[in-house]
Amino acid sequence: MAKVSIAEVDKAPVVSTPDEFAGSTETRTLFKAGKDPIQAHLNRLAAGGAMRIGPSDHDSITYVWEGPVEVSGKRLPAGSSFIVERNAAAEVGSSGESALLLTFSGNSETQPSPGGRIHLLPKDRLPFANDLGHSGVAGGMHANAEEPSSVWLHENAFPPPEQVAPFDAEAGVHCHTEDEVIFVVAGTIRLGAKLYGPGTAIGIAANTYYGFTPGPDGLKFINFRPGLPSEIRMRDGRTMDEIAFWRDRLPAPEYITMKARAEVGAQ
Repeated sequence: MAKVSIAEVDKAPVVSTPDEFAGSTETRTLFKAGKDPIQAHLNRLAAGGAMRIGPSDHDSITYVWEGPVEVSGKRLPAGSSFIVERNAAAEVGSSGESALLLTFSGNSETQPSPGGRIHLLPKDRLPFANDLGHSGVAGGMHANAEEPSSVWLHENAFPPPEQVAPFDAEAGVHCHTEDEVIFVVAGTIRLGAKLYGPGTAIGIAANTYYGFTPGPDGLKFINFRPGLPSEIRMRDGRTMDEIAFWRDRLPAPEYITMKARAEVGAQ
């Protein structure tokens, strides 16, 4: 991954569907193993279709961008998510509508647990705050990289700039101590002089300084890390404990957890 990499869903390559996503109508690779520290795939599931996510040698988290879907018999509307631990597989189905699923994972093969479970987080169970305490930004926590998950996924929603005090991209220039992927779910994000809309994935390498502002119609994105984050570092020298920031504002997610052990490589 370059310091900042841009991948757009409608331009991302369609690939032969890996065994990990058996049954997907279409698989597009946004960031992939062997090249990037984070894997990100978009899978399209046809109306009435079924697919499997897993088994694999790493934990993954899937965000339901468009849905709804059923995962292991539980209905998950758009905006929900689910974690598939290593050595587990989740059966995903779509009834009357097609679905778009975004799956993220790190490339490390070292995981802290034997795996074998899936964890479902329906949208109505998502810990969410309408105001995180700055400029009217809302946020929710899908996975906090602590037991039972080894992955991190949060979401943010920014109002249009005219509804709050102006956002200053230069003043907000910062970096994180981990590789990350930002995926634009709705609205637009401004990076420099360019606007990027829904379906844009932005890969940012650890310790890379960047700044952004929401576009004229606001911005909603999800943010993935392959493990527990540490510090947010501002270019002016200030630091923030990112874990403490979220813990002070939101409880940990409460998942619907199921055992779903499967051997890696099983068909």
